[in-house]
Amino acid sequence: MSDLNEVIVSGRLTRDSELRYTPNGTAVTDVIIASNRIWSKDSDRQEETTFVDVTIWGKQAESLNEYLVKGRHIMIVGRLKLNKWETDDGAKRSKLTMVAEKINLTPGGGKFNGNGAVSGAKEKVKEKEEVPF
Repeated sequence: MSDLNEVIVSGRLTRDSELRYTPNGTAVTDVIIASNRIWSKDSDRQEETTFVDVTIWGKQAESLNEYLVKGRHIMIVGRLKLNKWETDDGAKRSKLTMVAEKINLTPGGGKFNGNGAVSGAKEKVKEKEEVPF
């Protein structure tokens, strides 16, 4: 019997995603979500931000890349993964990350322009051609 390893996180992206490919051609991107917790204690507003590293693989990484921009609100369902490594000086390190399985671009999570597109979405930069007249 397999244990349950499922996490749901919502928040805003701290930076634009950068799509890359593994040597065997699999698309992958890493993003960081800032998730805020707000509560009151003795009538004082308290706030805590948790930053969650998320890895997105495959077709999801490719198809959502242009919408994964800084400030965008998203909700991700995924699983936790413990990454372990050793530094050059022999120190052992580990980091708990989240691997995305389902991604929801939340309504109102971005600003929409009149054309129905998300403003802030990565735009394809085209070189300007000089016109000789």
